[in-house]
Formats: sequence, C-alpha cells, structure tokens
Amino acid sequence: MLINNYNIEINRKDVKNINLKVYPDLSIKASVPKNMDISKIKAMIISKDEWIKNQLKKYEEQNRITKREYVSGEDHYLNGKRYILRVYDSNVPSVKIEKNNIIAMYVRKSSSIDNKERLLNSFYKDNLQVKIEKFMPVLEELIGVKAKNYSIRKMKNKWGSCNTDKKEIIFNLDLAKKKDTEIKYVIIHELIHLIERKHNNNFKLLMDKYCPKWEEYNESINELLNPNKID
Repeated sequence: MLINNYNIEINRKDVKNINLKVYPDLSIKASVPKNMDISKIKAMIISKDEWIKNQLKKYEEQNRITKREYVSGEDHYLNGKRYILRVYDSNVPSVKIEKNNIIAMYVRKSSSIDNKERLLNSFYKDNLQVKIEKFMPVLEELIGVKAKNYSIRKMKNKWGSCNTDKKEIIFNLDLAKKKDTEIKYVIIHELIHLIERKHNNNFKLLMDKYCPKWEEYNESINELLNPNKID
C-alpha cells in the first residue's frame, strides 16, 4: 500500500498496537490490529515520516558499506570491533587474526570475490559457533528450556529464527560481527520463543526477567557497522 510515498506492506494481526519496521533491503512493513481503520494507520505512519527517512538512510549507507571486494585495506568486523583486512597470496586458504586489528586472509591471488567471501564467512561461522556453544547451554539452564538443534546461516532480515514445533533455532551468520552481549540477547530471545511463540506481553515479561537490558541490545545490534557506532 502506498502511504506518504512509501510502499508499505500492511499485515493485519491479533495485536493491540501498530508495529512499524524498516528492513535492510529497504522494505517497510507494518503489523496492525485486525479492525483498525485505515485512516488511523495512515495517520500513524505519516507521523513517523522522519523516523522512516532516518532508518532508510542508515540501511542505504550500510548497504554501500557492505559491498565488499575483499582486498587489503577494507574494514571488516568481528565481535563488535573494527578490523582491517590484509590479503596475502597463498596456496593454502585460511583466515586468522593478526595483532589487535588485522584480519589476515591467505588466498590465491587469482581467487574470485565469491571465493574470498566464502572463506571469510567460514571464518565467521567458526567464531560464532564457538560463542554459541559457550553461551547456549548456560542460557538454556537459566531459562529452563532446551533447543534440539541450531544452525548458522546468512539471513536477510532477522538475527535469529525459532521453529517452536521442532525446537530448532537458526542464527544469522552476521552475529559473528556483534558483541557478546548482543549475541546472548539473540540466543535468549530465540530460547524464550520455546516458551512463548508470540511477541506479546508475556514474551516481554520473560525478556525482562532473563535479559533486563534487552531493549538496549535490540537497539545496539541494529546499529550500522562503522567506526562511529562500534566501540
């Protein structure tokens, strides 16, 4: 639906308030109460015009930042910190941390961008897996639930996803770039879905109990990956 020159996907749900979201792919979606008058929906969205503009601008900048060629000098991120990529010619592909702020990639000089991306993503996956295997059992015991399985993969619009029937959780590979506190927040969020499927008041109460700063982490995890936003 075109509202205030924005193409917005309206989803009527069993909710009390309008929930407006802007996604990294620049799409805009609104979850609205089933019986809410369209005029009220339009008025609310128009009132959020400045916020929508700012969110779109952030993601447009982020999209420019994330277009990588995997060459020496690029900024890349791990555990909430900015690193400089250094690419070295080698017949034995590998990625490792050198010094405090260098990610060293050893790869053939003729290697394609896609191959370099896969190599770095493998490095990210290994790092994230170590974190999840460290944090998840502790958090499962704290909350009193247990997931049957988890996996890591690239996700477009979510940091995590929970299949409550199968008790399986998917984590976004890009979590490797985030701080430990933010990784724990996503793990807790998905584990609580094993108790409460919906993002309702009960879900929020559980988040308050097991992750008191969850709203703060929800804000920080969506900040741009640039030197002005990450300590």
